[in-house]
Amino acid sequence: MLNMKELPSIRALRTFIAVANHLSFSKAARELSLTQGAVSKQISLLEQQLGQPLFERHLNGIRLTRIGLRYLPQIVEALEALQNATAGLRQLDQVEEVLTVNVSPSFASLWLIPRINGFVRAFPHLQVQLKTGDGLVHDISGDNDIVIRCLPLAKHYDNATLLCRENLRLVASAALLRQQPIREIDDLAKHVFLPQVTRPQLWEQFRIHHKIAYPMEFYGVGFEHFYMSLEAVKNQQGLALLPDFMVDDLIINTSELFNPLKSMMASHYGYYIIVPHYKRHARKVCVFTQWLTEMMASSQGHAS
Repeated sequence: MLNMKELPSIRALRTFIAVANHLSFSKAARELSLTQGAVSKQISLLEQQLGQPLFERHLNGIRLTRIGLRYLPQIVEALEALQNATAGLRQLDQVEEVLTVNVSPSFASLWLIPRINGFVRAFPHLQVQLKTGDGLVHDISGDNDIVIRCLPLAKHYDNATLLCRENLRLVASAALLRQQPIREIDDLAKHVFLPQVTRPQLWEQFRIHHKIAYPMEFYGVGFEHFYMSLEAVKNQQGLALLPDFMVDDLIINTSELFNPLKSMMASHYGYYIIVPHYKRHARKVCVFTQWLTEMMASSQGHAS
């Protein structure tokens, strides 16, 4: 391991990055609020310490050497890691525990984030770190305390508890319905349907559920996540199938979205809370799981 005295100073490295970004000593000096001479001296000392030239000096300017080009991204990454570590430590200074929750993107953006402030107020010394992921969880022994996933309804998932079943609503924008009203099933023939990339079978299930005999026209772009389909609906690109608990508040409390024909269909999927066995009884996991369950019950009760 290098002696600390052999390592370049943070000041020298920040100066190197500034000069490399601008390819100008004078511009780097203005950015750093230093004199041009001070910048030039920092670079010279850094080059002497490294034993390698970082810049080629020419009459018409400077440019990075091959060594400088290789050194720059490594230094940028190292300083960013140092900044992240310091900022993260400062943010955690006022909390007693950290709870890491890994959720599917649509669950996070359309349901959890709009409600999470209630949990933060109730448990001010517990910081929640939200991450996103999707699909089956093959290893839950990592950093995550809680994982939430949408999976086919089943009883064999290890360490999993069903949070709610998924019921899908047909969703359209108010502007689109003003142009092409939907009063009965046959009116759907005039509309375009938004493909769900990860679960293309949903529209086939919808067709069978509503006994639709005519061909369904699909939009030319498929969407991986429900929150993406919702944005496409808002932009009048077609009709989507979206989970009731994610969109009911928007349908009830705004005039932007509608559920034409009051259509709802069980998808045979559910949202599961997955917790590693050894974390199941941790206080932070218990309070968040209880809060999730109560909030979900409230959402579904309000919708019904």
